[in-house]
Amino acid sequence: MIKKILLVSAFVFITLGSFSANLSKDNMIINLNDNTWITKQVAEKIKSIGSYMYNINIKDAMSNSINISEYDVTMNIFTNTKENITIAFGYFDGGGFSYSEESGETADWVDKFAVKALETLSFQRFLYGENWDVLQITFWKGVDEYPVFQNNKLYLVSDRYIGNREIYIFDFEEGTEEKIPLEYSAEYFPDVSPNNEYLAFQTTLFGKWDVVLYNLQTQQIQKISPPEKNAYSPYFYDNTLVLFTMDEDGGQWTEVWVYDLYYDELEKITESKDLMKFRPAKWDGNKISFYGVDHQTANMNVYFVDEENNISPLISQPNNQTDNWSNGSELLVFSEFNGSYFSIYEYNEGEKINLSGMLTNDCFYPTYTPDKKYVFFTNYYSESDIFVINREKINMNEQ
Repeated sequence: MIKKILLVSAFVFITLGSFSANLSKDNMIINLNDNTWITKQVAEKIKSIGSYMYNINIKDAMSNSINISEYDVTMNIFTNTKENITIAFGYFDGGGFSYSEESGETADWVDKFAVKALETLSFQRFLYGENWDVLQITFWKGVDEYPVFQNNKLYLVSDRYIGNREIYIFDFEEGTEEKIPLEYSAEYFPDVSPNNEYLAFQTTLFGKWDVVLYNLQTQQIQKISPPEKNAYSPYFYDNTLVLFTMDEDGGQWTEVWVYDLYYDELEKITESKDLMKFRPAKWDGNKISFYGVDHQTANMNVYFVDEENNISPLISQPNNQTDNWSNGSELLVFSEFNGSYFSIYEYNEGEKINLSGMLTNDCFYPTYTPDKKYVFFTNYYSESDIFVINREKINMNEQ
């Protein structure tokens, strides 16, 4: 489910736009405010794990050769040996950031501190920064995937700290991190209800693939998929209706279902044995989009279900499309193979535009923010991390 199999597909012409410039790294200066081992090790680790997003220069804070105006981010690192606290703080165009904790003496502690310092910087740059088109949000050396952003909180799946895929919630405003404590199962595809009351996700908690609801207030879990079928990729159609797909005929194909939270009822939406259907999402009013794998050709393309539950192709070209997502508007994001790797594309009224053309790596699992100003997604380079695109700036560059 992490990487997609490259296959071939055909028909339906769509005008194509692309943003072709390579990723332009931001410049960061790290000022060392003391000569302790901890400060130096943290600085070197930040330089190492932040190298995809930043050109990083490390200097002694007392150096006279520093021209701050040359840098997009200024970070200061200081270890207070008396209080046994290490601090990373600084500023960027539009705001500032600060992260601190009790100093540690191991390489693992250095790794975790460097990750949290960079992620805290990213949270603040996303909220208040003024000069970025694409921004790396997570820096964990393992897996960070399936982002959904709402109410200034990022919901994602990560294997950080214990090596098991769990759902994490990062509060950008508060700078806090929490996880749903399910250490003995694997979780995928989180989605949050519009009223911020429930989280739906795919899990192995009950011994197979199931879809569950997690009450964000009471922390109670409710399984909404039946015991005899595997269920995948839930999506909140509204506050009470949850879309997902389930196996049919022993897993030979899948259909789209809807669960009514208010009436506790489950209803099948589609009936077609030609396609394996995944990631249903509300699109263009009351339509439902999904990506399907054709049983005969093995092509991956995007389809939609109309108000009469008829299935029609939406995006079906020689290059495969997958991981579609929308928030009910006329806009839709998806991943498409461009001949070398999968990029994030936006579909809008018959036209599509490459939003992640500056990234020469596979990119999957895009989602819009509620205001549609940004697109979060997973970028797979040497590892997988969460990135975000300022789609309004990208679209302006296309005009």
